[in-house]
Amino acid sequence: MDIQWLSHSAFRIQAEGKTVLIDPFFTGNPASPPDAENPGHIDYILLTHGHGDHIGDTVKIAKETGAQVVCIYEIAQWLGGQGYENCIGMNIGGTVQADGLSFTMTHAIHSSGYVSEDGVVYMGICAGFVIKGEGKSVYHAGDTDVFSDMALIQKLHEPKIGLLPIGGHFTMDARGAALACNELLDLEVVVPMHYKTFPVLTDSAEEFKKLVKRGRVEALQPGETLSV
Repeated sequence: MDIQWLSHSAFRIQAEGKTVLIDPFFTGNPASPPDAENPGHIDYILLTHGHGDHIGDTVKIAKETGAQVVCIYEIAQWLGGQGYENCIGMNIGGTVQADGLSFTMTHAIHSSGYVSEDGVVYMGICAGFVIKGEGKSVYHAGDTDVFSDMALIQKLHEPKIGLLPIGGHFTMDARGAALACNELLDLEVVVPMHYKTFPVLTDSAEEFKKLVKRGRVEALQPGETLSV
């Protein structure tokens, strides 16, 4: 399994011969690596919630690639209104099985609304995902604060790789994310995300690395790939 960080909360995961894109925010993203907005063949797009820096380029990429979008039910309905119907609308606790992969939607603590010319559009609630394939289990926490039920996610789904926000302001900071690693999750590898995109967010993973006592921290550069 290859996990490529595309900055912010965006990842490309390749497993079981399929390519999964998560939260593809590239246009207007100052940290996005070159050519990220042209990701090539994509089989699935997973969306954690409806904020513009997570839905990002979904409509454009989905229409160009024909990828199936997996997301909360309300976002699937909104995408239909944008002219894209190849969506699976689901909700917290549900699992989609596809091509040897599974996508389980998990709880997260955050808001979810899309800012349009007509105001804020309700987009359901925020979520995370556990992605399984090739014998691996990856937990993308979405935008969230630390919460005690992360221990249940660990117990139910046994992720060994975690993609966790550390930037603060809109999500948990390095201290909160480290607490999640040290006390609630049991991860072998942790990739920090949702940081250094904008000035309001933490611009370094160094504090996080120092605080994490359980699991190996892999602070990727935008565009860098981790093979697990």
